[in-house]
Amino acid sequence: MLVLTRRIGESIYIFPSEELEQGTSVGELFANGPIQITLTRVNGNQARIGIVAPSTLTIAREEVA
Repeated sequence: MLVLTRRIGESIYIFPSEELEQGTSVGELFANGPIQITLTRVNGNQARIGIVAPSTLTIAREEVA
């Protein structure tokens, strides 16, 4: 599980990784299950978010995407 801390108004991007074969169907992409997003903690204006996703997806904070 990847855990990121975000503040109000900050974003997380999820997009296909460069290694994903072009033409991969949505069914193939999610063959092992859906993306799981869990709010793990809230402290003031910060939230910790856990993400479990296939390795064929890239997850990035807004400032590095």
